[in-house]
Amino acid sequence: MKVLFYIIIAIIAIVAIFVIGVFLHTIYELATGKVSIEEQERRISVYECYKKQKRSKKQAKHRSGSLHFLSYPSPLNKWGLWH
Repeated sequence: MKVLFYIIIAIIAIVAIFVIGVFLHTIYELATGKVSIEEQERRISVYECYKKQKRSKKQAKHRSGSLHFLSYPSPLNKWGLWH
C-alpha cells in the first residue's frame, strides 16, 4: 500500500515539476524578449480563439435548458408496450 502511495506521489510530482518548468520557461522568454512580436501575436490569437470556443460551448449547453429531456418521446408512448 505504501509503495502505491509513493508511486502516485512521484507521478504527481513529475507533472507538477513539468507544469512549473513550462510556466517559468514562458516567463523567461517573455522577460528576455526571446519571443518575437509575431510569435506573441500568434499565441494571443490562439488563446483568444480557445476562449471563444469555450464560451460558445458554454452557451450551447445553456441553450438546451433544464427540460431538455422532455424533447425525447417517452418509451411508454409506443403502442406495442400497451398491447
